[in-house]
Amino acid sequence: MTYQECVDYVLSVPLFASKLGTDNLNRILDIMGHPEQSYSVIHVAGTNGKGSTCSFLASILKQAGKKVGLFTSPHLVKINERIRMNGAVISDEEFIEAFQETMYFIECAKKIGIAHPSFFEFMFLMAALYFKKQKPDYVIFETGMGGRLDATNVVKPVLCIITSVGLDHMQFLGNTIAEIAQEKAGIIKEGVPVVFFDRKDEATGVISSFCQKKGARLCIVENSQYKISKISKKAIDFSFDSGYYRYVSLKIKKTALYQVENAILAVRACELLLNMTINFCNTESDGFRETGYRLADKDRDFIRTGLYQMVWEGRMECIADNVYIDGAHNEEAIEAFCHTLEVLFPTEQKVLLFAVSRDKNYEEMIERLCRINFEEIIVVYYEGSRFAELEAVAATFRRFSGSRITTFDDIKDGFLYGKSHVGNGCLFCVGSLYLVGNLLSLGV
Repeated sequence: MTYQECVDYVLSVPLFASKLGTDNLNRILDIMGHPEQSYSVIHVAGTNGKGSTCSFLASILKQAGKKVGLFTSPHLVKINERIRMNGAVISDEEFIEAFQETMYFIECAKKIGIAHPSFFEFMFLMAALYFKKQKPDYVIFETGMGGRLDATNVVKPVLCIITSVGLDHMQFLGNTIAEIAQEKAGIIKEGVPVVFFDRKDEATGVISSFCQKKGARLCIVENSQYKISKISKKAIDFSFDSGYYRYVSLKIKKTALYQVENAILAVRACELLLNMTINFCNTESDGFRETGYRLADKDRDFIRTGLYQMVWEGRMECIADNVYIDGAHNEEAIEAFCHTLEVLFPTEQKVLLFAVSRDKNYEEMIERLCRINFEEIIVVYYEGSRFAELEAVAATFRRFSGSRITTFDDIKDGFLYGKSHVGNGCLFCVGSLYLVGNLLSLGV
């Protein structure tokens, strides 16, 4: 099969499995010989910030001389983006090889009555096989949605990370923060430490209770532990007291304020990894023990360098002069996006380009966006069954904003219009990862 035929096949696979849970996937992995158990795994769940936290951690570990695999979702332009090794996406040739090997095992499984995997399960199996051949020191697996029933929850991690918990995918995960937190907490394993970004809400008690039941050490990270010291044209400088070490000169590229939170989660996770001895031979411990290791100067250097060198596409990314794209697509992410605009762009004239899926609580997203003074708001349509009706979204903006509202059936037309009308101000494109992906694929 050609590369495109492989991609077309994977994309044609149903998004969800016919049967919830990981039993079917585990049966296929049994046939494969469990490739996902051949390397040390870090498992990451949460509502927002998962991908950025994964990327920060991968960048730090790479600076430390480690070989690091990274499995994330969704992709923005090309499906290969979901599988990376040391920052490089899987090549088309490697994708074909992983696909064909995965198909062989799926056909073996089907012969004994095991169901064909879902889309996300298929991608996980491809990644698991690919990473085994690469012989990495670590592989970071990001959950697709939730945690408890997610395909990635078949892994046996040495460390779990749970980013902030917010209201998203409520039709699948629950209607409250507590219910959603229970799904995220499903990745917590017996005796495996957990790094958690604590916002002092309903999720705190849920995560803490799960850790107690599993005998898992809970390492809290929270806003009070960092302080932004300087915001320049190119960087955000901050200090961070992890409780293990005090860093006074960390910096990330100037993208969004919320990235500082993701960065400190990655730093705390890295500290724990440095203080572990991984043991796969002893099935009773089957994980780690703490060594009492203290950070050396070189460790702090690669943490600093890794943070600053991290680039994560589509997250407050500047793609042209004064043009920014951000994948914020739920209420919590929009709040973080707006806070960034209020602090980093307080005086600039601003134009908004917006698209959203109908299964999001877009009224609250729009209400928050309209507290920002936009010169003009451009609502665009993207192809797909999930898109919210264009006029319904525009009407919602009119309820909350006195700005001029313009609509376009075509993303590119709306974007070019926005660029031509922004003048000396800034154009911000937000509301959906589909929007971000479409803009990047158009090469705008």
